Amino acid sequence: MGLYTLWMLGGVQLHQVLGPEDERYRIWQRWMQSWTRGLLALFGVRPVVVGSLPPPPSGARLVMSNHRSPLDIALLLTYFGGHVLSRHDLNGWPILGLAARKSDTIFVNRSDPYSGISAIRQVRLRLKESKTVIVFPEGTTFEGDRVREFRAGGFASARGTGAELFPVGIAYQAGSEFVNETFLQHIDRVASRPVTRVAVAIGEGCPESGTAASMAGLMHERVQKLVYEARRTL
Repeated sequence: MGLYTLWMLGGVQLHQVLGPEDERYRIWQRWMQSWTRGLLALFGVRPVVVGSLPPPPSGARLVMSNHRSPLDIALLLTYFGGHVLSRHDLNGWPILGLAARKSDTIFVNRSDPYSGISAIRQVRLRLKESKTVIVFPEGTTFEGDRVREFRAGGFASARGTGAELFPVGIAYQAGSEFVNETFLQHIDRVASRPVTRVAVAIGEGCPESGTAASMAGLMHERVQKLVYEARRTL
């Protein structure tokens, strides 16, 4: 994983230097999606997509999903691209932390209100730049298919931006959740299995409207239905 990540980072940086300046963001996005797709294959993750993949966005897009594993990040980046709102300690992880910083990940410390305010501003800035941002409004990973209450911060950042809200539901085979273990323990457990099965149910996008709380409630309901649909498919 580490060698593959470093090789891809070197490749994209060389490609950006050689490519035209106005194409550098698009070049980075293509390489990043190839990287995450390769990581899923490396660890034997076999996703099944339920529903239709959306067309490339014409403007800002806020993607939200339930959160069960760090693999969620690779899955959603593969299908949607963009930037991720992630836990702050990822910034310090060997190699993956470097890749996250290079991909302009937004880091947030959930226990620090100032970090939360800064993260909301950064999400809003990227949406105003017509980019895609991926958030996990539950705030952390959980076991099971019950979707916990969504935090409203990510939705507050979307107000007035004209962003498209895109719900996604994810269901893994039993024993794939990231709880009560370190990241290295988790990926070692995933790597020890020949195959990890996962279903990704993609809903329909809708424009942002209303209060942050009302958007959080609506998307929570839609994500929960999609999780059940993914579970039935799995």
